Amino acid sequence: MPLYFLEILYKLGVSFHNLKKGRKIPASVISIGNLTTGGTGKTEIAIKIAEYLEESEKCAILSRGYKGKREGLVGQEDSFLDVGDEPAMMKIRTNVPILVGKDRVKQAKWAIENLRVKRFVLDDGFQYRGLEIDQNILLINGNNPFGNGHLLPCGILREPLSSIKRADIILITKKRNTGLIETIRRFNQKAPIFFSSYKPKALIDTKDRYMRLETIKNKRVLALSGVADPAYFEEELKLLGASIEPLRFPDHHPFSEKDIEAIKRKAEGFDVVVSTLKDKVRLLGRLEALFLVIELMIDDGFFEHIKELQI
Repeated sequence: MPLYFLEILYKLGVSFHNLKKGRKIPASVISIGNLTTGGTGKTEIAIKIAEYLEESEKCAILSRGYKGKREGLVGQEDSFLDVGDEPAMMKIRTNVPILVGKDRVKQAKWAIENLRVKRFVLDDGFQYRGLEIDQNILLINGNNPFGNGHLLPCGILREPLSSIKRADIILITKKRNTGLIETIRRFNQKAPIFFSSYKPKALIDTKDRYMRLETIKNKRVLALSGVADPAYFEEELKLLGASIEPLRFPDHHPFSEKDIEAIKRKAEGFDVVVSTLKDKVRLLGRLEALFLVIELMIDDGFFEHIKELQI
């Protein structure tokens, strides 16, 4: 009962928060976000969209930098402790500038003045009210769309399903769940709906050397993860022919030296440890492991619906 009371209070807080108006800046802003607490694959999609926009005009990615210690432009030397794990991972995956900070209006203004940025991709921006959004792209996990249907703290929803109405484009990720379309259309009749999925591409080691996916076929694998949707990662390893045992940590987990030693002891009974690229930036080379590199696949026509926004 106390949790349901907290859910009611949370819903009221969301309602007031959604009344806020964002600040208009002299650049276009495309938001990538979701309704739930994680696991929709925002990071890969943010990179893909930013690189698409960069082909025509200078673009930058704005991120909160969750649990990072500083703000500003992310540099090659920055670790996840400085800027957060997702910006640190994005930096090694793309040449598009990445800026972190709670005040994303401030970071955007700096980028406009110093980097001449014309377009921004706002990572995890569906709930952000600091900036006026030109286009809202809502991601929904096809494997676990809305959890048990409750808001935090009783469920995984950050907002009620009625907030789907704010989306300009909807992307169902990870699983081609066509059954979701009926639910989406109850709240949003206009937004085009697309599907995306991930295809394993390769494995890399701690020194970024590439290996074939067949490397783990018929191997006993310790599947190490600290992500929001570990089941999807583990299933991909099984499809590659590995015999796995999951070892799960919370999303964004900062692996301590004690954790590393415990993982090493656990790994003694396995052929290899395999983890995610997001975990790689937090392991900091302290553990011999392979990391799964994935390729994002999006339905044809998706990028044609990203507006040619006028500044």
